[in-house]
Amino acid sequence: MRMYKSAVALLLTIILISPANAVDSFTFTGNGYGHGVGLSQIGGKAMALEGKSAEAIIKYYYTGVIVEPVADWYDVRVNIGHQLTKSSVSLASNSGYIDINGYQISDKATSANFKMTPAGISTTINKSKSVIATLPPTNQILIQWSGTRFLAGDSAVVSFNNGKTQRFQFGQMNLLVVGKYFEATNTLRLKDEYLYGVSEVSSAWPTEMLKAQVIAARSYAIAKAGIYRPSCDCDLYGTVQDQLFVGLGKLSEPKFGSLWKAAVDATNVDEESGLAATYMGNPISAYYSSSTWGTTESALNAFGTDVEYLQPVADPVSLDPKRNPNYAVWKRTVSVAVVAKAFGLPDVQKLTVKDKRIEATSLNGSKSSLRLETFRSRAGLPSSFFTIS
Repeated sequence: MRMYKSAVALLLTIILISPANAVDSFTFTGNGYGHGVGLSQIGGKAMALEGKSAEAIIKYYYTGVIVEPVADWYDVRVNIGHQLTKSSVSLASNSGYIDINGYQISDKATSANFKMTPAGISTTINKSKSVIATLPPTNQILIQWSGTRFLAGDSAVVSFNNGKTQRFQFGQMNLLVVGKYFEATNTLRLKDEYLYGVSEVSSAWPTEMLKAQVIAARSYAIAKAGIYRPSCDCDLYGTVQDQLFVGLGKLSEPKFGSLWKAAVDATNVDEESGLAATYMGNPISAYYSSSTWGTTESALNAFGTDVEYLQPVADPVSLDPKRNPNYAVWKRTVSVAVVAKAFGLPDVQKLTVKDKRIEATSLNGSKSSLRLETFRSRAGLPSSFFTIS
């Protein structure tokens, strides 16, 4: 009898939490791409095409700022590989050499392969698929190449592979054990070596918008520089978590790479400073995104902190399908599993948007609430401005 009652109770539970009309996905329709705070890149491009200057673009999207020279001559540490278990480096140029903790590689057929082990980072030197040397495991590896400020000699370009391959010409690299993984960083000068590799807009865009993007990128990097993050052994991530950094990839773009370099150089004032946006005398955290929903978002609504220079301004061009063909209007269908994971719930059957927050309700009545921007990021939606069906 007890077993029978238990079976009936289980059956009733299954029926209650698995109704025939349970939701298995949500469809979102919205506008814009990104968090919408600060500079709208689509809007800035339109202003440049209308003849507006880089300074005018910056002052429009960042309330109350001025554009002025700010010191940017120092080095920043950029993460180019997060939580790695293996990677490799090789010479990508026909000249120069690489120095790896004292071991030198001077030909393109030789590579250094790094692997995380219980004893630290092991290094195997391979040539034509044959092992020619091994270096003792260590917690830190310094990688330098000739023709840089750090190592004399003929100019070299290195290829670094951590699942994807990128080429680097400036600075030096470090591999450092952090917990169960190792972090890879590129240390290089902010004012030019770093900014040459920031890839956030097309280099084919109007000159004044390229310069505005450089000013925003420089301002953002200056605001972050010097705030060391142990988890990545870095000042800045080389991803869109901060700013997308692609090493030599930006300058080597066919036809247009030189235009980005010219924009960076044009905003350099002298050997020690470059143009940046400041508010009350301090470089700003110059957030930016691809496009908006017709108005930029405030930092308060997006991130929970009010920032005087990150206030909403009109951005109607983002809603123009001719100028913003992919994101003037967009539609995405997201599974319940992804939505539930975003909220930390076992399932989600109802979503409600109110006061810049989104609330989820599960079958068992549990509820969880997130900022729209947080949900957008976790659910992989283009923007936080949407309707739900």
